[in-house]
Amino acid sequence: MKRILLFLSLIGLLAASQAVQANAAPPNIQAPQGVTYAGGDGSGYAEAVIIQAPNEDAGVKAEYDWLAQRYPGYKRGQQSSIEHDGKMYDLLEITTAKGEKKAVYFDITSFYGKF
Repeated sequence: MKRILLFLSLIGLLAASQAVQANAAPPNIQAPQGVTYAGGDGSGYAEAVIIQAPNEDAGVKAEYDWLAQRYPGYKRGQQSSIEHDGKMYDLLEITTAKGEKKAVYFDITSFYGKF
C-alpha cells in the first residue's frame, strides 16, 4: 500500500512539474542596440510590445528580432499598420513552430514615419 501511495505521489509531482514548465515565462528578449522593448506579450492593443527606436528601419528590424526570440522557427503571415486610440501599431500574423496561429501587436508610435 505504501508503494502505491509513493508511486501516485511521484506521478503527481511529475505532472505538476510539467505544468509549471508549460506555463514558464518566455525568455528575456534582447533588444538591438539603440532599441528598447516594453509593454506586454503582444496579444492585443493593451498588451502590445512597445518598441522605442530611432527610426523605421531599426524599429521594424526590432519587431522581427523580438518575434524570432519569442517564437523561434515562426513563419510570417500578413502584416498591417493600424491606428488605434491615437497610437500606431503593427499587427503581425504568425504561425509558431508548433503550428499555432497568433496575432502579435507592436506599438510603433515612437518610430512611425521616421526615416
